[in-house]
Amino acid sequence: MAEKKETNVTVTEDNEMDLITGLLKAAEYKTEVQQPLNITRNGQTLFKFNVRPLSFDEIAQCRKKATTYMANPGGASLPLVEKEVSTADYMAWKIYTATVATDGKKFWDNSALKEGLKKAGHMVMTQNEIIKEVLTAGELEAVSDAIDNLSGGGVSVVDYAKN
Repeated sequence: MAEKKETNVTVTEDNEMDLITGLLKAAEYKTEVQQPLNITRNGQTLFKFNVRPLSFDEIAQCRKKATTYMANPGGASLPLVEKEVSTADYMAWKIYTATVATDGKKFWDNSALKEGLKKAGHMVMTQNEIIKEVLTAGELEAVSDAIDNLSGGGVSVVDYAKN
């Protein structure tokens, strides 16, 4: 049986700045890390956009936007309770939030795209509705999964420690 070794790290004046520098660098993930995504159908690339990792709070906010609520059965003085979370809306809000700002303006916040979709008979009012109209169900899921992976989903702390 392998012997377990315990490693103690003592923070000293010498290595404290390295620790702080590392923590500050880790906090820059929203602006430092991007992944380009291509939307391709029948061998033809239709458009490309970049996404960034999301924080836990951003993911929670996307879920909240995709949730419908109902009156609390315990009484009106109690907070509303979740009724249903729309998976498609949740994924679309994640895509909207994770799209880098410059690409978001070109695509999801583009009034010409919104008007074009309306003229083509698509009833869109919000950015998540635009995303759901533009992407197929499989693309919506694949892009959402890519954002989860980029945000560290499915990676254990042990994996990070090895790297």
